[in-house]
Amino acid sequence: MRPLTTKQKRFVENHAIKGMSIAESVRRAGYNVTSGRSEDYGSLGCRMLKTERVRKEYNRLREKVFAQDVMSFQERRSFLARAIRTPVGELHEGSDLAQEVTISEGKDGTTKKIKALDKVRCLELDAKLAGDFDKDVQVVNPFALIIQLGKTAGTSLLDDASQLPHPPLVMDAEVVSDEATP
Repeated sequence: MRPLTTKQKRFVENHAIKGMSIAESVRRAGYNVTSGRSEDYGSLGCRMLKTERVRKEYNRLREKVFAQDVMSFQERRSFLARAIRTPVGELHEGSDLAQEVTISEGKDGTTKKIKALDKVRCLELDAKLAGDFDKDVQVVNPFALIIQLGKTAGTSLLDDASQLPHPPLVMDAEVVSDEATP
C-alpha cells in the first residue's frame, strides 16, 4: 500500500488530531477547490476519508488521541483523593473541583457561590475503584445485609437451628398518646 501524500497527511492530522472540520482540514492541507465553496471542500474530504489508506491513518491517529485523553486508573483515584481532601473554603472559580459557580449582583456587591463536589459520593466512587465493596452484600435490603453480616466462615447463623433462640423473641409495642381521647 502506498504511503499518504503530504497533503493527505496534513488533512488527516488536522481533522483527527486538531479537531478541525472536514472542510477546514482540506482547506488547511493545501487543497484547492475551484468553486471555493465550503460544501465542495467538505465533499472532497469525505471522499478522501472513504479511501482505505486515508481511513486507516485517520483511525490510527484517533486511537492515539483517544489513548492520550483517557484518564488512567491512578489519575482517577488521584482526582477523587483531591476532591475529598480539599477543604471547601479553598475552592476558587477556576478550580477543576468546583462543580458549579454562581455569581450574583446584589446591593452589597458581587457574591460568588461555589458548589463543591459531593465528598461522600467521591468516597463511594473511590471505594468502588479500589474494590472495597463486596458485590454479594445487598445494602438496599436491610434483611439481606443482616444475613450477610451474620455469615461466618461461609456458613450463616441461620443455617444452624441450634443457634436460634427457642421460642423466638417477640416484642410487643403499644402507641400511647398524651392527648385525651373523647
